[in-house]
Amino acid sequence: MASRFGAALILIGLISLVVFVLTLQIQQANTLALLLGSSLTALGLVIRRSAARNAQRRTARFHTLRRLRGDAHETKDLDD
Repeated sequence: MASRFGAALILIGLISLVVFVLTLQIQQANTLALLLGSSLTALGLVIRRSAARNAQRRTARFHTLRRLRGDAHETKDLDD
């Protein structure tokens, strides 16, 4: 859920940055669009990165139990 919210913020931020570039081309630069676009994009990247780290922690939670059971579908070692 957080990953999707982060992706939505990134998309809205990039659209806002495109609006800034377009207003810059007609020499009526809208600095609010620049600030909004860059901040939303940065916030979206932070949220997505945090969600990815939390997902990785969840998969590593029962690593020892899976190893003792002998599950063969475990593909990579998360202890790095």
